[in-house]
Amino acid sequence: MKKLKIIFAMLALLPFLAVGSEEITTNGFIFSDYQKGKVYFKNNRVVESLFNYQTVTKQMLFRQNEQVLSLAYAQTTDSVVIGGRVFVYYQDNEFFEKIALGKGNLFIQYSSVLLSKGKAAGYGGYSQLSSTTSVNTISSLDGGQTSGFSHLSANEEFTAKTNLTFWIKRKDKFIKVNSQSQVFKTFPEHKQAIQSYFIDHKVNFGLLNDVKVVLDYCFSL
Repeated sequence: MKKLKIIFAMLALLPFLAVGSEEITTNGFIFSDYQKGKVYFKNNRVVESLFNYQTVTKQMLFRQNEQVLSLAYAQTTDSVVIGGRVFVYYQDNEFFEKIALGKGNLFIQYSSVLLSKGKAAGYGGYSQLSSTTSVNTISSLDGGQTSGFSHLSANEEFTAKTNLTFWIKRKDKFIKVNSQSQVFKTFPEHKQAIQSYFIDHKVNFGLLNDVKVVLDYCFSL
C-alpha cells in the first residue's frame, strides 16, 4: 500500500494538460483533487466519500482513512456523482461521464497515457529524452483492487495525454459517435437533415462543445 501511495502521489504532481476543449484539464485525473461525492448502488444504497477518476488506469478512486482505494464491484453501481458531474459504469472498472442533453445523453470515455519528458538533470531541471517515451506498463497491486505503474521513476517528469471518445446509448447499448459517418449511422432516419447541418456548421469532433451541440440537434429531430 505504501508503494501504491507513492505512485498516486506522483500522478497528482503531474503538470496540467488541456485536452479536447477548455472544459477539460487533467494530470491523469479528471479532478485536480479528490472531491465530495456519492455512489448510488442498484440496491438503493448510497455511500458518500471523496472521489476522483483516474484516466490512465480507468478506475474510480476514493480516499478512506488516508488511503487511496479503487471502487470495488463497479458493476453494481447505478452512478457516481462527483461535484455535480455524473459517471456511469461501462465495463471492467471503467466509467463514462454522462452529460444530459435536451432529449438524450452524451457519454464521454477518458483514456490517458503518461509521457515521460525527461530525467532529472540536477538543480531541479530535467534533461530531454531523445524521444518522448510512453509509459503504459501497468502492474496490479493490492490484491487487484487497485492498479499502479510499474515503471514510474521519481527522477522523471511526466505529462498525461488524454483522448476523448464520445458515445450515446440506445436500447442499453453504447454506440460510438466520434465522426460524421458514425453520427449518420446512429441517426439514419434523419440523415438528410443532419447532412444539411454539417454543411451549414463546421463540427470539430475533437472538441467536446462541438460534439454536444451537434448531438443535441440530432436528439431534437
